[in-house]
Order: sequence, then C-alpha cells, then structure tokens
Amino acid sequence: MNTEKLQLEIRQLLADWFVPVAVLLLLVAVASGIGVYSAVAAPEAPTDYDTVDAWETTADFSHGTTVREPNAVYSVGQELTDQPRYYTDVMPVLNGEIQYRYEAADGDVEVETEITQLTRAVDSNDDSVVYWRNEQSIDDDQTSGLSPGDTHTNSFSLDIESMDRTAAETAESLGSTAGRLETVIQIDVRLEGTIDGESVDHTEQYELPIEVTSGTYTVELPSETGHIEQQTVAVSTGWTDTIGDAVGVIVLLVLSVGGLGGLTVAKHQAWLAPTAADRQAIETKIERQRLEEWISRGELPTAVDERPRIEVASLAELVDVAIDCNRRVIDRETAAEYVVVDDTVVYGFRPETAPEKTGEQDSVDEDTTSQADRNPAESADRTRDQNTDDDHAEEL
Repeated sequence: MNTEKLQLEIRQLLADWFVPVAVLLLLVAVASGIGVYSAVAAPEAPTDYDTVDAWETTADFSHGTTVREPNAVYSVGQELTDQPRYYTDVMPVLNGEIQYRYEAADGDVEVETEITQLTRAVDSNDDSVVYWRNEQSIDDDQTSGLSPGDTHTNSFSLDIESMDRTAAETAESLGSTAGRLETVIQIDVRLEGTIDGESVDHTEQYELPIEVTSGTYTVELPSETGHIEQQTVAVSTGWTDTIGDAVGVIVLLVLSVGGLGGLTVAKHQAWLAPTAADRQAIETKIERQRLEEWISRGELPTAVDERPRIEVASLAELVDVAIDCNRRVIDRETAAEYVVVDDTVVYGFRPETAPEKTGEQDSVDEDTTSQADRNPAESADRTRDQNTDDDHAEEL
C-alpha cells in the first residue's frame, strides 16, 4: 500500500476511534507517571554490595651483623645489613628487627610482638610433616596507644654458633637424627584495641628461616607481609542509577503525553479525519505514478486555451483518450492540470487538491455556519432565489 494512502487510513482510523485511543493514552500516561514517581521519589533500599578496605597493617623486616674478627675483607666493627650471606667465624651474631604499623582513619591500639627461636626436624620430602620442635623465647615487647601511622619496633640478636650447636644437641638427645633440621625465627604479632570505632583483636605470624652451611649462614625474609582487613558494605544505587532504571518508563510517559496532546490538537483543528479532497489528491498521485509512461511535463501555447475543451472524469480516462488519439498527456504544472491536445479539441482533467487548513479559513467557515444558524429564514430565501436564477438560465 502506498505510504501516503496508508497515512490517510491511519488518520481515518484515529478519527473514528478518537475517544478510545485518547482514553488509552491517558491511562498509559497516568500509569507511567506513577512508575516514574515511584522510581525517583521513593527508591528501594540498596541491594548492591561492595567490598572495601577498612584498615591495613604493614610489617617491615631487616637483618644485619657486626664484624667481630679480623679478616682480609671487612674491618672489625663494620656494620653489614641485609646481606645475602654472612660468615659465621667473622660475624657470629645475627641482628634482626621488625617495624610494624597500621593505617586507618582512626584508631587506638596496643601492639605486642613475641620473638622465638624455633628448632624442628621435618620430613625430608614433606616440610609439613614435623617430627619434633623446640621453642626458646628470644624477646618480647609491646607498645600501647598506637595511632594510625605510628610504628612499633622490636629487635633481636642471635648467636648463630650457639643456635646451631643447640639444634644438634637436641637431635642427639632424642637418639635419632631422622629428618632435616630447621631453625627459624618466629615472630608473633598481636594487635588489640579500637580501629574506626570497632573493637579489634588481630594476630599475625611470620617466620625467618636461617640456613647454616659450612662457615656461612643466610636469612630468608617473608615473601608476604602485612594484612588488609576488608568489609562488605551496602552501596546505595543513588538517584542517577534510579533514573537509569526508570528511563523506559520516562520515555513511555513522554510519548503518551505527547501523543495525547497531538491527537487532541489535530481533532480540534479538524486535521485528523481526511477530507474527500485529501483522498482524491492521493488517488490522483498514485494514478499519476502508475501512468507515468503516457505523461510528459511541459507547457502549451496560449492559443491552445482558446480551443474547445472537453473535461474528462479521471486521469486514467484522459490517458485512454491520448492512446486513441495517438497523443501524449501533457502535465501542465503551472496550471495544475493534465491535457491532451487533438487537432481541434483539448481534452483536460484538473485534479482536486487538498485544501490547506488554516485558522483563518476555519474561522470563516464557523462564521458562515453561525450566521446561517442565526438567520435560517434568510438563508432559505437566498437558496430559493438561487434556484430561480438557475431555472431562468436553463430556459435561455
């Protein structure tokens, strides 16, 4: 179906069903308005949750020693720190230190550290299998009233030759040397107090393995230190997210209100129902496209207008005349008509055009109607006079 013809049918359908369609649009507008209000003015409780960092701790470790015996490389009394390997005969005492702190918005805590020498025998193939273990306390210290960013420090010293000798004697006292001997410095940290208004009792444990080989020893620092305390909090969706969720309802509200307003204006201005002239203009246009091969655009000499003229009822009939006369149909665009020029006669068809609806024309129509309604007798007299004049013209 031609698009313009389809538009006419839709206009006619809306004109016939104006009241039901208007009521439907009004109901949709009210329902969508309630939906928008519910989504924006009274949002539901947030259902989204997120994990955030509440507070965190940091543990920094360092180790070193002092040269105590003369040698060809280091001077006596020289301080060495964080070396990959130390020499037992020259620097027999290992020094170590832990610096511990926490970060938070607010807090008041007590930090306590316990440093222990742990000797144990573990399975050669599986370190998780421990045959025996022996603990000896080295040092403990605590700091009270620690605020965020403040540092708790604890240090220790360990005689490597004595440590290694003690481990061997403990194994021999058991009458067996099964397993692999390990000696580690175990540091237990306890943090207790209040952080961000919440009570906290938190512990951490670190191990610094010490490996003694022929004349040297090494210290391995923990690969992971510190702790991040996380908590799950409800995240408000916020007004922006609510609007995003309700965008479909908002669009529906705008379309329904706009459609109702446009429909009402069109009905009031009599633009809704198509007139007979509207339909005739569309039919002529469709017919013009169908008969395009028989029609040419052009202008005719003014003398042609003086020839006798025969009006035909439609463009299709005018094309039939052109075929019979072996002529073409001329589309006189400036005159808004179609003609076929024969030898002595002009055949023509002037299509109806849809009149433009203006407020001024509507007012004139209303005034004319109102005047006729106010003076029905006068209107009837004018009608009778017109009929009498027509009869006299026919007699002549």
